[in-house]
Amino acid sequence: MTFTKPPEASSPLLGLVLAGGRSTRMGVDKSTIAYHGKPQYEYLCDLLAKYCDDVFLSVNAEQAHQLADSRFKLLPDDSTVKGPLAGILTAFQNQSTHHAWLVVVCDLPFLSEQSIQKLVFNRKSETIATAFWDSDHRFPEPSVCIWEPAAYPAILRGIAEGTPYPRTILMNNTIELLEIEDVNELTNVNTPDGLAPQQQDAVFLREAIRLAKEGTQSSHAATPPHQSDDGF
Repeated sequence: MTFTKPPEASSPLLGLVLAGGRSTRMGVDKSTIAYHGKPQYEYLCDLLAKYCDDVFLSVNAEQAHQLADSRFKLLPDDSTVKGPLAGILTAFQNQSTHHAWLVVVCDLPFLSEQSIQKLVFNRKSETIATAFWDSDHRFPEPSVCIWEPAAYPAILRGIAEGTPYPRTILMNNTIELLEIEDVNELTNVNTPDGLAPQQQDAVFLREAIRLAKEGTQSSHAATPPHQSDDGF
């Protein structure tokens, strides 16, 4: 793909890959599955680097230890907040409340660069976020989303009101909603059987999951992460 510089926005854009989620149903750390020839967290960091000024990797405690000597900029999750909002909150608090954040979760193997580019090019910085409609075209999809600086106080309000869920925060505030070209790109793969037989490359993706499992040391006890499979 030929990259064209996106239009200027009022706030610079940083990238955040959420890798610290719970992977109990998958049986292996979802962020390590090589859907695209490299671990998914690495693939997404490299992808977002094309569109963002800098990219960070949101991790749980175990991942932070494992990747301590890697080339990636790590952001350990805020342990006071549960679910995927922990990584987003940490990004705003520990890095910048003056930047926008392009946030992507690690369990979207079908997500294309075209969709990332569409999100960036159609970003509306006067809202709190730019997101796609979900696969049912009913609600905003928070698993790939640009959060503007104005989202930070909205997130704090959501936490204070007892609704610390990205989708709920998006629904309760002014956002820009886009259509994704292929709704299959929003398929969250949380189990080895989470791929519909009719989906293109399903066999290949199952093989990637199997190989990742074989590379996992079954005797290694995982540190409980702060994010859940269904925390959105």
